[in-house]
Amino acid sequence: MLYINVEVNGHPVKAFVDSGAQATIMSPSCAEACNITRMIDHRYAGIAKGVGTAKILGRIHKADVKVGDYQLPCALTVMEGRDVDMLFGLDMLKRYQACIDLSKNQLVLAGGVSVPFLGEAEIPKMYEEAMDDEPTVPGPDGQSVGAVSGAIKAAGSLSSKAAVPSSASSANNFGGQGRTLGLSGTQSATRERQTEAAPDRPSAPTPARAANVYSEDSISRLTSAFGVSREEAIEALRACGGDVEYAASLLLGV
Repeated sequence: MLYINVEVNGHPVKAFVDSGAQATIMSPSCAEACNITRMIDHRYAGIAKGVGTAKILGRIHKADVKVGDYQLPCALTVMEGRDVDMLFGLDMLKRYQACIDLSKNQLVLAGGVSVPFLGEAEIPKMYEEAMDDEPTVPGPDGQSVGAVSGAIKAAGSLSSKAAVPSSASSANNFGGQGRTLGLSGTQSATRERQTEAAPDRPSAPTPARAANVYSEDSISRLTSAFGVSREEAIEALRACGGDVEYAASLLLGV
C-alpha cells in the first residue's frame, strides 16, 4: 500500500494514495481530530453504493492539506465505513498532476515537489488487519478481489471470511453487506447435485470468461468515466463477471 505523511489543518495524518478511487475521502474520526468537522457541508450527505454501502456525512469544499512543503487546497468527502483516516484519490492526483514514481518510491507533484512513500513498518496496522478479514469475490486467473478495497489477492490467499468457501453448496455466493453475487441458493444446490452425478466432468466456465469479450459500450463507459486504459477496464469487468456497476465500484474503490 502507498502511504504518505500529510498535515491537515496542522494535524499529522497518514494518507493512503489510491489512484483507483475517484474522490479524496476522510473518515469522520480523522475530520474531528483535524478540527474541521465544522466545515462539513451536510447538503452533500448521502449513501455511497457499490459492493457494499457507506454513509456520506457531507463534503468539505476546501481544507488546508500540506504535502511535503507544498500547501494543497483540497476538497474532501467525509464518509463512514473506511478503514483509513484519509484516502488521497484521483481527483487530487489529477488536479495537481501527481506522478506515482515507484522507481524512486515517491509521489511527485507539479512543480517538482516530492514526498516519499512510507515504509512497511510505518503503514497503519488497522488497515492491514481489516484487509486480512475482508470478504472476496472471484477474480481472473484463480485470483480473488477484495469486496471492499478492490485489492487483487493471489490464488490460495483467501481470508477466513472469503466469499469463495470450499463447500460446493456455497461456492458462488457472496455473503457481504452489498448485493449477492453468483448463484442463488437453489441454483447452487442444483449445481452440487450435478457435480455429484458427474464428478469427472469439469464445470463449464461462465459465458463471459469463456468468450473473454465484453461490449464496447461497457468498456468505453469505464474508460471515459475513470480515465483507465482499455485493458484495465476489461480486467475490472472480468473480475466482476461483466457487471458494469460492480466494475465501476471496483475502479472507484468504494
